[in-house]
Parts: sequence; structure tokens; C-alpha cells
Amino acid sequence: MTSATAGAILRAETLATDPAAAAHAGAKAANLAGLQAAGYRVPPFAVLGTDTCARLLAPSADAVAAMLAGLDPDDPATLRSVSSRIRTLVEGRPLPADIAAELEAVVAELAADGPVAAGEVRFAVRSSVRGEDSATDSFAGQLDTVLNVAASELPAAIGTVLASNWSERALFYRARRGLDDAPVACAVVVQVLLDSAVSGVVFSCNPRSGDPSEAVVAAALGLGEGVVAGTVDCDTYFVDRATGAITSRVVAEKRSRVVAARHAAGTTVEELGDPVTVAALSDAEIRELAEVAGALADHFGAPQDVEFAYTPDGRLHLLQARPVTATGARETVFDNVNVAESYPGLSSPLTFSVLRAAYERVFRTCHRDFGATTRIIDRNAADLYPYLVGTARGRIYYNISNWYRLFLEIPGMDFAIEGWEAALDIENRYQRPPVPARGIARLRAIALRLRVFAIILLGRLRLPRRLRAFFTALAAATEDLERRLEENAPERERDAHALLAWTERFFDELVPAYSVQIFNDFLAQQMFHVVGLQLRRAGLAEDEALTLRNELFCGEDGVDSVDPVRSALALTARVRADSALRTLFDGPATAQQVWTALSEDRFATFRAACLRHIAEFGDRTVDELKLETDPLGEHPERLVPMLRNYLRGGQNADDMIAREQAIRRAAERTAADLFAGARVRRWLFRLALRLAREHVKQRENMRLGRSRAFGLLKRVFREYGRRLHADGLLGDPRDVFWLTYEEIAALTRGTAVDTDTTRTVALRKADYERWQAQRLPSRIVTTGIAAADIGDPALEQPAGDAAEGARVLHGIGCAPGRVEAPALVLRTPDPDVAIDGQILVAATTDPGWVFLMVAAGGLVSERGSLLSHTAIIGRELGIPTVVGVPGVTGLIGDGDLLVLDGRAGTVTLEQERRP
Repeated sequence: MTSATAGAILRAETLATDPAAAAHAGAKAANLAGLQAAGYRVPPFAVLGTDTCARLLAPSADAVAAMLAGLDPDDPATLRSVSSRIRTLVEGRPLPADIAAELEAVVAELAADGPVAAGEVRFAVRSSVRGEDSATDSFAGQLDTVLNVAASELPAAIGTVLASNWSERALFYRARRGLDDAPVACAVVVQVLLDSAVSGVVFSCNPRSGDPSEAVVAAALGLGEGVVAGTVDCDTYFVDRATGAITSRVVAEKRSRVVAARHAAGTTVEELGDPVTVAALSDAEIRELAEVAGALADHFGAPQDVEFAYTPDGRLHLLQARPVTATGARETVFDNVNVAESYPGLSSPLTFSVLRAAYERVFRTCHRDFGATTRIIDRNAADLYPYLVGTARGRIYYNISNWYRLFLEIPGMDFAIEGWEAALDIENRYQRPPVPARGIARLRAIALRLRVFAIILLGRLRLPRRLRAFFTALAAATEDLERRLEENAPERERDAHALLAWTERFFDELVPAYSVQIFNDFLAQQMFHVVGLQLRRAGLAEDEALTLRNELFCGEDGVDSVDPVRSALALTARVRADSALRTLFDGPATAQQVWTALSEDRFATFRAACLRHIAEFGDRTVDELKLETDPLGEHPERLVPMLRNYLRGGQNADDMIAREQAIRRAAERTAADLFAGARVRRWLFRLALRLAREHVKQRENMRLGRSRAFGLLKRVFREYGRRLHADGLLGDPRDVFWLTYEEIAALTRGTAVDTDTTRTVALRKADYERWQAQRLPSRIVTTGIAAADIGDPALEQPAGDAAEGARVLHGIGCAPGRVEAPALVLRTPDPDVAIDGQILVAATTDPGWVFLMVAAGGLVSERGSLLSHTAIIGRELGIPTVVGVPGVTGLIGDGDLLVLDGRAGTVTLEQERRP
């Protein structure tokens, strides 16, 4: 490029020599100019400065202001509509003639300097915001980038970047930050897009530890977008900067790459015919990157995060350099995968505190079961076991970082991580190092693995006895609590101190006994994974193996979780057979009126059957593990709408199970044909399948036991609430759920720092009311003090974040079957909702949803995995089920006509309901 004349568009060489011009170019463009001036190879670029961009936006200012007046950022429909109209307005304005002419001239210069013929040059168009790498409200990451743009399409792409000032996410971000509606002052970079063979990011220091002596390189095939967005498999290399030695490398099996779209702007992920298993970079390239990053760190006086690309001719280009942020700060990953099934939405402070304490005790015991030594347990007592779950604005998350530590703290146990990730549908992040090829290190690795296998085998043999011990302990705890809570029991047996002592025994005796379930879960996850591996190794494609595995787990006998449904269906059969009962249930009476009517003598036998059902299964409710959720015994009238749903739908558990058993038998015949002629492999497959079925079944049976154990705690804390209320510490007995278990113990024993429970309860109620309207991501990554990131308003997501326009949604098919029916979207569970064959659409479900599922035609959930309760019960009852459909509750509305295919894992929106 030869011209450096001043105008609407700033040339790279101008930025390097003119500080005033650089001030109008934004941080990204100024950094690029600095790299080029320092002698590094940078793709040719130019910048539409902040003054120029302000001029482009000025004609739309009044219309935009009018559209933003009165905008409610918490209303997804309004947010979406306003954003769309503003973007249409801004994107539709042509460039002024002088700017268009200058852009055309500059583009010709850039194309002439580019690596390909001028007519074939494509461009990247990005925002460049002043201070975007450091300012609190800089909008870094909020504005759009458009890649693979033809020269003729650059004006439209510039409009798209500028219009992204008012994207849904940017508007939502502004509102949460308390910012005004003026667009952020940004420039726009127009840069030649390289046809990258390999691209990625290099850090001059270790970004996690902050160690300046170690450089870290992440690389993938194709364009760098795949590395930054995490959409493709990446290699990772660690380099000693002092010696240039590559100290460690993780080479991924690269199945895809990001490439420029062929017939339009943008990029696409291209699947590779054969996975690439060799390193994306040569050792010389890795060392070159480490040297460049180190030199840039010295040049800029701070550790650097550098984006790079290698073109097919092997030449290195630098795409961006910026300071590494938050070096040395501990990163913690929180994810609600799986835990959201049991604790959807918001959970009370009491529920979270009890769950946290329970996890601490269960997994400390469980760690010992898997071979952790006393030394390992003592080492992790303070900072691992107490922090396996976290809370963010009332929602419960797993501390995934610590769950990985659970595996890695036991030498030789890392082999199990892959099966655990697959069972919970966690993105595979852990790359197990290869077993040493020879020598003492190899013998030690084998010995550790054999030790773990021996421990697991011994634990498997002890499993039946330990399961019986848990249910024995549960029965004893139940009997003891019932005795204490009898009306004529002595006061000293049921006062606050006695209740606290009983709860402590519950945690010390019954909760550790529940660790047998974790051991059983582990076996279920591993054997379920093994069955899938064996099917794939027998020649099935991954999707075919997944489907066949699901069908092999249909129709399992002896699943206790189905017993509550069978009991309810038996009650429904009684109603059908009795004309007086049928008239009562079919009539207009409310649920409470029906239950009151059942007190009449003529219904005495049926009422007694209902009370037996409630006594046996009253702890199985929607949100059953939340202590604030009332058991069925406190609201027996809620049994009425459940039975009414079954009366309308004509459900019959035996017919459902018969259908599933037919699917199971057909799958078994397919599997037998698959392993025909391979006697040893067939025997191993049958063994793995039998063990997997046994442990999956026991998993569900233990969940019913867990529900009953939590039912005991519900009774204890309700009694506690009544006593705190009677002593004037709570305005309402139910306010006990706004306190934590530790606070209740401190109030009882005189160690409470703050005894103003009325103020505490009021503050927490206000917080939860505000949090209820917020939408948080399923995964939260924090650095340093976790509360700082959890409290950041930018963490929230607009309710309409999910992609629109999709007619076919994809998830994980869990229970085969195809059904066409209207959608019933339940964002929060409602035990009184009328269900008659609709397809339930939910963010997540818990075991108590089984009563709703039975009356539904199918089930779709945003969260879940192949071993989630939803999947297992769907298979057991023959209800087509698809889980793991991102954002489905925002994409589908009540009454929309859906076609759900539980085998293919698809949900097709056939027709939207018109208001």
C-alpha cells in the first residue's frame, strides 16, 4: 500500500506514525498497526475511524431513539422486535458517495497487497473499540464480526457491524449495566482474510498460572474462528520459553475445520473425510510462535495473547495481539448439567446448604470407596469435598473443576473421565496422557490401573449388601423421626436442640450410606459407555449405535421409579369402574372440592386407597428434592388433577411397558445378528449389557429412596420453622427456607453473628424475586473470586438468545417413537396442569415429572443426557423423548404443532399457533 492520505478511511501506516489518527481507530486497529510497524507480517487492513462511523450512524439517530423509548429489555419479544427494526434501518442505509468512493480505492490497494489475485480477495470486517481490552463497559465481544466478505459486499458488512450496536445482546447488556442507549464509539476494520491452513492462539505466559516462563499454543486446522469459538478440535502445546523445549503436547483427533463459505459471506464448519491425528503444527512452528509471543511481551511490557495464522506456503501472519487478562487467577467452571434435572430453576438457601453438606459427606465417603488413601482424603477435606456444588443467583451448579479433581486425585482413575463426561453429556475437555511406552513408568501406570480395577471389582461384590444397609438405615431414621413427631412424644424429643441433633445424625449416618448410590452410578455410567463402544466397534455408525443402545434399555422390569405411576394408574382404573367416582371426577368441581367429597362414606374405600398411595409415594412430587416443595400429604387434593389427566388420556402402564419390551426384543435380535460368529465378543457384549441394565435400574430405585430421605428432612425443617416462628424469630414458619442449615444451627446454639432473621429473610426474598426473571447460562466460568463474576450483570442472557427460524431442532434421542401433537411449554412445573397427549416442552425435568410424563404424548427438554432420569423413564414407559435441545422453551410456543422423533432426536415445528 502506498497511499497514506488523510480521509474517511485510515491507512495502516498512518496509524503507526500519527497518534491522533490512532486515537480514532480503536484498540484493535492500533494494535495491528503496532505489530506491522514492529516488522511482523500482518494481513493488509484499513480502518473506518470513529468519526466516520459516527457520520454513518447520524441519519438514523432520531428513528433509533424513538424505537428505544420505553424498551423493556426483560421482554424477549419486544427486545427481538426493536433490535430487528433498528438493524434493518441501519443496515439499509447506503454509504455516502465520498466514503463509498474512498472505500473502493482502499479496497483496490488492499487487494493489490494481498496474497491472492485481486478478484479473489475476501475480507474480514470487525469492530475496533477504544480500550476494548480493559474498560469495564467496553462492549468487547458484544459487536458482530463478518468474515469472508467480497469487495462488493463490504458496505453491507460495515452496516452489519455498526448495526450490531443494537443487537438483542447489546441492548440487554446496556440495560443490565445501566448504560444509555447511545451507540458505543467504535471504528470498523476492513482486513484481507487469509486462507489459513492452521490458525490459533499463542500465550506468552501460561494463562491459568501466570507463569511467564511457559508459553502455551492452541492450534486447529482452517480459520482461527474455530479455536476462539471452540467449535473444532484443537491441539495444545506447552513450551519452555528459556530453552524452547516443548514440555507437553495434547494432539487432538481433528475431525473438522472452519473454512470460508463457498457461495456467501461467513464461514462454515467442514467435516473432514478422515480425521487428522497428526499435530497441526511442526515443532519448528511451535517454537517460532513461542519466540514471537515472548518478543511481543517484551515489546509491549506485558504478557500477550496473540492470534496467528499459517498460510499454505508456511508463512506466519499475526492477526491480533492484546494483553493476557487475569493471569494467575484460579479459573473455576460451574455447570448445571445433570444437577438441573433435580434442582431446576431457583432453589431456596436452605435447600442449597443442605445439598452442599450432603455432597461433602457423600463424596468424602465415596472417595474412600474408590481407593483414596487417608492422606488424600485429609488433603482434600478443606477445599474439595465442601465445594462440589455452587450457587449462582439462587440456581444450583456443579463445580465441574472440582469434579475433575475427584477423579484425578486417585492415581489411575483418570480412565473413567471419558465415560463420566459422556453419561452427563459434558463437553469433552480432558485429554488423558498416553500410557508410558516402556520402563518403570509403564509398569507403575499398569499397576495403578490394576489397583483401581481391583477396588472397583471388590466394590461391585459389596454393592448388594451396601444397598440393603442404606434402606435399613433409611427405615430406622424414618421410624425414629415418626416417633419424635408424634403428638404425645415428650417435648425434649422434639424441641429445636433435639431436631438439630437428629439432623446431624442424618448427615453422619444416613447420608454417608448413600455413597453406595454414587458407586452404583459410576458403574452404570461406565458400563453404559462400554455398551456404546462395543456397538460402534462392531461396525455401527455413531448415530446407529446410539439408537440401538437406547432401544436395548427399553422395557426394563423392576424399576421402582415406575411404581408411583402404576399406583396412580390403579387408582384411575378404580375411578373408571365406579360410575359415582367417574361422575365426580368428570364434573366441574375443583380439585379441593373433589377431595372434600371423597370424605363421604360411599367413597371411603377409594379414599383409603388414595391415602395409602400418598403414604407410600407422597414424597415423589415435582421438584421433590427442594425442601421448600410440599409433599403430597400436605396437599392431597393435588392427586385429583393427576388422576383426571390419566382419565382423559386413557393411559395404561401395562400397555406402555409391553410396547417398550417389544422394542427391546427387536433390539436384542439386531444386536445378536451384529455379533453373530464372534463368540467371545458376543459374550463380552452380553455381560456389559446385563451389568449396565442392572446398574441403571438400581440407579432409579435409589432415586426413590433419596426422595424419601429428603422427605424426612422436609418434615424436620417444617417443624423447625414452626418453632422459630413460635419463638418470634420468623414472621412465618415457611420463612425457615430462606435461612441456611448453618444459620439455623447457629441460631439454636448461640453462635449466630446476625440474629436479625426478619431482615435476612426480607433481603433474600427480594433477591430471589429479582433473580427469578433473569436467565443465566448453563455454564459459568469464573476467575479469581467466584462471586465477582457471578454478580456481573453481563452474565445474564436475554430470554430470546436462542437461534430463531429453525424448523427442525436437534437433541439427543432417548426413547424411540414418533408423535405429532401440540406443544405444552412448562417453564416451571405445575402439578395441576391439564395434560392430554400434548408434547411437554421444558427447560429441564426432575424425577417428580414422571406423573406429568405419563399423560403426555412426548417430552422435549433443554437439558439432560442418555442416563438422566427423564431418558430412563421415557424408555421405561414408551414415551418418545428428546433431551439436550438448546433453547427449546424460547423457540416453541404453547400450542405449536410439533413432530417429535425420539429415535432420530429431532423436534420439527410443523405449524406455529396463531394468537
